[in-house]
Amino acid sequence: MDKLVYLTINTQACEQLNGWLGGFESILKQIIQTNFNWFLHVMLFYYTRQVLKKQQNNVTEKVDDPEFEDLDD
Repeated sequence: MDKLVYLTINTQACEQLNGWLGGFESILKQIIQTNFNWFLHVMLFYYTRQVLKKQQNNVTEKVDDPEFEDLDD
């Protein structure tokens, strides 16, 4: 693996994703490889959407919080 690529991997995000996927372990053990690949890609898509939505909500809450209004000046 290229050293630059290795250094840019977010291991904390990988651990969180693996933990989340662990909830689907019983399903993943019973399906064939083609379905496994499809299922994994779909779950990654949904997980990414979930994380991005959560991040956007956190940003929106901070912008709406009067405590942070002074930071804009």
